[in-house]
Amino acid sequence: MDLIAWTASRLLDGLSFLPYFKGKGLLALWIVRICGLYHQPTMRLPNGGRMWVGNDNAGHMLLPYLIGKYERRVTQVFLHYLRALPPERCVLDIGANVGYYAVMAAYQRSRVGSGKVFAFEPNPVAFQYLQRNAALNALNNLVALQSAVADQSGQVKLYLSPQGITLGSLLPYSSHLTESCEVSVITLDEFMAQYPESGIGLMKVDVEGAELLAFKGGKETLCRDHPVIIYEEVEEAQQEFGYSVSEVRMFLQGLGYHLYEISVESETARYILAVP
Repeated sequence: MDLIAWTASRLLDGLSFLPYFKGKGLLALWIVRICGLYHQPTMRLPNGGRMWVGNDNAGHMLLPYLIGKYERRVTQVFLHYLRALPPERCVLDIGANVGYYAVMAAYQRSRVGSGKVFAFEPNPVAFQYLQRNAALNALNNLVALQSAVADQSGQVKLYLSPQGITLGSLLPYSSHLTESCEVSVITLDEFMAQYPESGIGLMKVDVEGAELLAFKGGKETLCRDHPVIIYEEVEEAQQEFGYSVSEVRMFLQGLGYHLYEISVESETARYILAVP
């Protein structure tokens, strides 16, 4: 990293420690843009890891996290359960995107000397950033998998938005999802059968409506390991898959989970904590 990128990274670090104020996001964006296309800085994650930011959609999507404007409460809850996780338990990030939660988890787990983190991201562009962010932190315990997770294994069509990599789904529930590509898909039960020694302690699931499919495909694993789960509810997206958010809740409650609302991101999107 050259001097300009290093200086920008230090400025972004300073911003991350400050409480949110009006104009903080514009200031962060200005710092990133002034670096230019060839001087890419990094941002500090809440628990000390780092991620690349830059003059593209993947870089700009991280700025709301940096300034404490987006998923702040979700981050706090995630880190709380992550730090309490027994050393032998693993973490799953299903719908990892560029790796914000996966990198935090792997960075934290590497400090206790054990504990794998499995990060699933089918979007080919986002997956490249996920790999790059893992390499930035030298995270040998982060296993990145370019795959979707659902109730069946094989090949499926992933619908994408040309406007950026933050939106992607197994069904085109949004008018923004105008592009598509073929991706692999696996069930959680089938995947975890490859790691019989690795019990799951914590899961973050954000798969744009396919949450119930992911849970159904991992029912045996959930009943065996009883991990803490943080997942997103988006009524519009889940209705496209033929079920409601209440059905997702009933499924998890049927497995013995207690559910708590931890963050409301919009009128139709919220994050739920499921505790066994």
